[in-house]
Amino acid sequence: MGSPEETRKSIRKEITRIRGELSEESIRLRSREITQKLVELAEFRACRNILFFLSLPREVQTDEMIQKALDLGKKVFVPIVDANHRRLNISEIPGLDIEFEEKRFGVREPGWPHLKIVSPKVLDFVLVPGLAFDRKGGRIGYGAGYYDKFLKEVLDHVVRVGVAFDFQVLDSIPQTEFDVPVQKILTEKNLIIC
Repeated sequence: MGSPEETRKSIRKEITRIRGELSEESIRLRSREITQKLVELAEFRACRNILFFLSLPREVQTDEMIQKALDLGKKVFVPIVDANHRRLNISEIPGLDIEFEEKRFGVREPGWPHLKIVSPKVLDFVLVPGLAFDRKGGRIGYGAGYYDKFLKEVLDHVVRVGVAFDFQVLDSIPQTEFDVPVQKILTEKNLIIC
């Protein structure tokens, strides 16, 4: 076994490979199962202000989750990448029918007329993406550290839930002092309490 960083790099490569082999239909069906688990989660039902990520094509798909949250009267926020300061801002969105632009890393962000940047202190629930998670809440992202920095800015009571396909959850992954764990992980098969 190599260094922790080599191990993390190897995990990123392997998970990306496996995820790349999933069909669009498989991604859609697995994402729908995860959505169902999310809406049944007590913390989700109780929260008012949720940060979702706008998913990339090979990730757990979040559009249906976002729509369900909006239908339940919750406020929905999405990340805005501030590359100059290497951090995430957040913007409220009124719905999915607004204009989105593809930005850095291929991520969708609300178009300029729809940007409404707010403080992360408004959040009470954060849905966290990741390439891999472990059963203790450890996470490997894409390597830029944006989410770890952001999660240090949210208030302590904020619920942090990772979403992933079941094969993305490993027994253990190396963590650094910069990593911020999630409290729960939802997959198409399980709810994991970390």
